[in-house]
Amino acid sequence: MKKLLGLLATTLILSSCTESLVLDEMVILPEQGWHMDSAVAVSWEPQSSGEPIYMSMSIRHLTDFPYNNLYLFRAIESTEGVEYTDTVNIALADELGVWNGSGMSTLKALDVPIGKGAVRFREDERYTLSILHGMRDTTLSGIQDVRIKFERASQE
Repeated sequence: MKKLLGLLATTLILSSCTESLVLDEMVILPEQGWHMDSAVAVSWEPQSSGEPIYMSMSIRHLTDFPYNNLYLFRAIESTEGVEYTDTVNIALADELGVWNGSGMSTLKALDVPIGKGAVRFREDERYTLSILHGMRDTTLSGIQDVRIKFERASQE
């Protein structure tokens, strides 16, 4: 009986987590590196308009990444044109070179919000989020993947 209750509780927790998830996509970057002209891109079509959505991304990198930061150019386009653009400087490590984020061994992950809060998307539109690195290297090595997550804002 205890096992059944434990399994039921785990199922409820997992299903409640996935109910708020609108988009969860991981883009694995090539082994030879992330080329400056190669965008990480995800597309989606909102199922309901007016629903507030939190956007975030997770960057996984190796500890031999040669920089303490990562500049990114982000843009969201719809069928009507560019909706949002920004440039962010993500601090992957602190001033002493200690990596921010989490992870064991040589792989670290850092979660970063996209935008300043929840946003609303129009229904019957197709949106594309594209991310380019803005570093001086033509091909940037050490970044393993970028994960994009959109979650429904809680209505509490």
